[in-house]
Amino acid sequence: MNTGEFTTFGTAHLITLGLIFLASAVLVVVARLPQYRKHIRMIRYTLAGLLLTNEFIYIFGLMLRGAWSYKWGLPLQLCDLAIFAVAYCLVKHNSTIWEIAYFWGLGGTLQALLTPDLKVSFPDYIYIKFFLTHGLIVISIIFLAAGLGRPIFFESLKRVFVVTNIYACFIAVFNGIFGSNYLYLSHKPTQPSLLNYMGPWPYYLIGGELMFIVSLFLYYMPFFIAKKIRGVKSIH
Repeated sequence: MNTGEFTTFGTAHLITLGLIFLASAVLVVVARLPQYRKHIRMIRYTLAGLLLTNEFIYIFGLMLRGAWSYKWGLPLQLCDLAIFAVAYCLVKHNSTIWEIAYFWGLGGTLQALLTPDLKVSFPDYIYIKFFLTHGLIVISIIFLAAGLGRPIFFESLKRVFVVTNIYACFIAVFNGIFGSNYLYLSHKPTQPSLLNYMGPWPYYLIGGELMFIVSLFLYYMPFFIAKKIRGVKSIH
């Protein structure tokens, strides 16, 4: 069901964003309260199950209707890969995968939440699927980082930067061969985004790279600030 075109920061968009960050705050509080510790494993597994189930239902549904295409339907966007990385980190802890999940999840997902590449609004299924996927990624990352204390280090920035650029090179070759636009390396998204202010192709790719570097430092800041606060407290 489609009730109209999507409006960035319209009523439906703002309510959805509010619910996502409210859920994140609630789960962080729950994770930090001793009386709820016995429920943490259930919460982790539930979030992982929701992430994976939502993604597989969407893909299989498109395939059954004959609406899926390898040009855009493969899980090759950073947000798509973040689904699997975050789901893994909810079940098991691996420092390398957690670093990728954290930066890819927030770096790609927060921008997507604020400036979605959408044409439909609530209650269209595409709208619900989009925000459920991206919202669950953000909720899970905040839950793991702020609720369960999963760490990120300064050295993580370099590792994620290198891995991301190697992956982007692979995707650029894939796009060139198959005529796809994964990571928006071939052209800008159809909906307004920050890339619109960075010039035409290929110049906006340079702007996107600089924006990615800034985002790495930005998303590391909560851990940097927390480390400084702990250092001050230990002195006193």
